[in-house]
Amino acid sequence: MIKRTSRHLTIFVIITLVIFSLIAYLGVRSLEHEVLLRHYQSQVLAQTRATQASTSIMDILGQKAARLDAITDYIQPDPLSLRELAEKDSDIDAVFVMQKNRLLYPGEIDLLSQKEQAWVQAITPLVNDPSLLYSHSARSESDTPQSGWFITGEAQEPLLIYWRNKGNGIVGFRVSYIKLLSDVINAASFDFGSDTLAVSENGRLLYQSNPYTQLDKQQLLDAQNLPYPLSAWQVSYYGKPVGTLVIYLWGGAFILLMLAVVGLIILRLYREYTQTARLARQQVSFVSQVSHELKTPLTNITLYAELLKEELAEQHNEGLRYLDVITGESQRLSRLIQNILTFTRAPKLHFQSVDINQQVTQIAQTFMPSFQARGMTISLSLGNNAVVRSDIDRLTQIISNFLSNAEKYAAAGKQVDLHVVSSAEYVDIQVRDYGAGIADKEIKMIFDPFFRVKSDITEGVSGTGIGLTIAQQLAHSLGGEILVTPQSPGVCFTLRLKRNPPGKIDITTGSRDENPGS
Repeated sequence: MIKRTSRHLTIFVIITLVIFSLIAYLGVRSLEHEVLLRHYQSQVLAQTRATQASTSIMDILGQKAARLDAITDYIQPDPLSLRELAEKDSDIDAVFVMQKNRLLYPGEIDLLSQKEQAWVQAITPLVNDPSLLYSHSARSESDTPQSGWFITGEAQEPLLIYWRNKGNGIVGFRVSYIKLLSDVINAASFDFGSDTLAVSENGRLLYQSNPYTQLDKQQLLDAQNLPYPLSAWQVSYYGKPVGTLVIYLWGGAFILLMLAVVGLIILRLYREYTQTARLARQQVSFVSQVSHELKTPLTNITLYAELLKEELAEQHNEGLRYLDVITGESQRLSRLIQNILTFTRAPKLHFQSVDINQQVTQIAQTFMPSFQARGMTISLSLGNNAVVRSDIDRLTQIISNFLSNAEKYAAAGKQVDLHVVSSAEYVDIQVRDYGAGIADKEIKMIFDPFFRVKSDITEGVSGTGIGLTIAQQLAHSLGGEILVTPQSPGVCFTLRLKRNPPGKIDITTGSRDENPGS
């Protein structure tokens, strides 16, 4: 018993550890998934907002290109008009016109101002090699672009030029870099809460949405370089890092709570299991103790009944028959007690040819006095060729249990039918009473150990609750079965026995099975 309990405890601990491990694993995986999801959402948001800012800046540049295209279409390429345009238009710092490696405007160098001379010096490489203008706008080697951007950072201020073909020449505009920055700052009215959008050029900060926020205290979530001609510009998005610590703390607390709840449920189930097992052991122990206590007085009854029978052997009267009944019943009761002691183990069987009619008649005579004392009668009906191979003691014990139950619980019906019905393969022994019967929902439970039907009839009637359990075990050991059929009124218990149990001698042919039983 101790080994069995220890084995059950080990299995319980293993199952509990497996369940706990599974819950913990799934919980940790869920937390990791949640953290990854938060990171992904933060990254996608940063990419979206950085892309929005980049698109806004490039739209400003596109608007300037469209405006300069319109100016190119309508401006007269004379020096006076071009100079006036450069002086009055805030987007334009300077203008040039060239044709086939020859600078048409500005003109002679000695007539130019110092600013114009610096401008001519800056664009001289482009005049000498116009392909420098095309290099960043051409989509293929055979493609000759009609307009585009050019930028160089060799001067102190980047030289940003927009050019366009007009007739046989090229008109170029130096776009004010300072004005471009001003337009970007004025248009960048981004409000991202505590997050910060920054625009920089080669590491030099040009714009910051939250000017009072220190970028080194925030996490860089996304950075994008703008396309040419602002490829030196970078749009960066900064924000607070995802609070994974809070997720892990709350998630860990929830996992611990789940483990605690599951642990309490498992502990409750285990306690109920141990209580049920302990109760079952106590019941078995009680039955065993009672059985052992009954064996001694029963032995004495048997002994003195046999002695009295020897003394009265020469007298032929009714008392001898009563002594036979006492002796037989005491011996049968001894066997019943031994069965109770071992009802959880397979009983040792002694198969032999049994005349069911004769055996049932003998059992009926045994119960007749007790039935008459309670005002009850037994209606006996026998069958034809009711011979089977079975164990007399087990058979008697089963039928006696049926009759004993009818006597205790169906006395109000005043009659019990005991019928033997023969067929080609089976012999049925039926015990039908006319009492209150058994509810349909309780019929399946009457064979459970220690189960008793709860009703006014069973109140005050002694019983262990294992009689039908033992009867069912014995019926199965005989190769038979017990059938319960509700009647109106009462109930009918049927012991169905095969004429030739598997593995036993065929009583009709005398042949023996290849694998005989006990």
